[in-house]
Parts: sequence; C-alpha cells; structure tokens
Amino acid sequence: MDLDIIKILQKNEFYFCKNWNSIFLNIDDKFFTLYNKDLNDDYFFNRTILNIYNNLNSENNNTEIEKMIQSLLNVASNKKINLFLHVSSYQTFLEKYLIKKNFEKIDEVIGLQYPNYSDLCLNLDFDEFRNRINTAQKILLVDNKSTLKKWVNTYCLSFNICMDKKPLIYTILKNKFNTFNFILSVISDIDDPIGKTAGCCILYPYENSLTLYCLGTQKEHRHKKIATNIIEFSINFGKKYGYQIFGLQTLRSDNLLTFYKKKRICKGLQ
Repeated sequence: MDLDIIKILQKNEFYFCKNWNSIFLNIDDKFFTLYNKDLNDDYFFNRTILNIYNNLNSENNNTEIEKMIQSLLNVASNKKINLFLHVSSYQTFLEKYLIKKNFEKIDEVIGLQYPNYSDLCLNLDFDEFRNRINTAQKILLVDNKSTLKKWVNTYCLSFNICMDKKPLIYTILKNKFNTFNFILSVISDIDDPIGKTAGCCILYPYENSLTLYCLGTQKEHRHKKIATNIIEFSINFGKKYGYQIFGLQTLRSDNLLTFYKKKRICKGLQ
C-alpha cells in the first residue's frame, strides 16, 4: 500500500480512537497517548504512538530508543495506567528492538484499502441500496439516540462485550452522535415485521478518507451476508459523499483477512 495512504488511514484511526478517550498525553513530544480508564484493557482504543515528526528512523538509534521507552515506562508507572504502544509498518526496527527487550506483542492492527476506490463507478443508486438487499434485511443509518441504544446493544453482543459496559459505551457514543455514522443491519420476517438487529459498524470520516470500524455480526445471524451487505452499503455511502479513500481496520486475531480479501477490500496491509 502507498505510504501516503497508510499515513492517512493511520491518522483517521488515531482521531477515531481519540473520540473514545477522555485523556490525551503528549509525552516529551515523542509519544502521543490516548487513554480511557474505563476501557483500560482495550488495546485498540487505548494507544500510544510515536510522534511521526520525531526523527527516529534507523536501527542505529538504540540509545535514543532506550531513552524514549524509559520516559514512556515512567509515565505508565507514575500514573498507574497500561500503555499500549502501536508500532507502524514503517517502524519495524522499533518493534524488533522492543521484542529483544522482552516487550510482548499482543496483536496486530491491519489497515485495508479498497483497490482503485477513487475510480470506482457505481451503477447502484445509494438511496435504493437498503431495499435492494432483500425484503428481510435492511441497512439503517442511525438517526436518533433511541436507535443508538439498539446499535450499542448489537455492538456489545457482536463483540461479546460485558453488558455492564453498555451505559458507558452509550454515553461515549451519544456525545459523538454527529461525529460518527452509525450503521445498523436489521432482519425482519412475517412473524416479526419490526425486525431484529443483526449487525453494525461505524463509518468515520476524516479529511478525504472514510474508514469502517466496529464491523460485527451477532452470533445467531452470522453467515447470512450481514457483514457483506454492510460493507457494500458503506462503499456506496463513501462514494456518494465524495471521499477519496475508503479504508477498513481489523485485528489479526479476528482472523478476517481472508473474508475481506474475498470482498475485494484488501489492496495492501498497513
């Protein structure tokens, strides 16, 4: 993937996560840390990244890395918080150094870009998309805070999040109602015309990019093309509103790379 696109997607990801966090730390102008004490074990939303303007780009900078990491450890110790350091693909020397120093690699965040998205021509009218899928499955743009509660419930069920956290997550997202685009999939039938929520995602715009986050399907509704239809809807959404880059973030531990490649969402890895 083009390095400029990687940086755009990383910036989108950072500001998306910043919306979930109550604390932002600038550590010696070398690291930027996002932290939410109520989500302290979530290593996606709680993140520490190396300041991209910091001149650290060589494996020969071990002394400088040592000083930087020590300042990070001091902050974690003094504030009694977990700091999760996210290393970019073009900072592999830093990852190698940290592993040698017995740091543990927890997971890997992977950024995917829809290939040739800016040149994509869509024959499908966006406003008709929700009725095209089938008569039973609908895609909704959440437009009120009552439906947002259904979105939060679907999100927690899809990702097996403790239901005790629902009020916290709802409070965070309610305050970002006009920042995020909440997408909800609903399945209905003759016996239940109102329908049951089945899947969800968030579309987050930043500058000329639109990135899909929190894509999940409730266990009982998996293998029914819920995620596929949400992705297609999201691509149409991005094209309609003129975003030049469409991205998607996933964790390697979710084991979804093969699925996204089948959906032509994978041009390169971040």
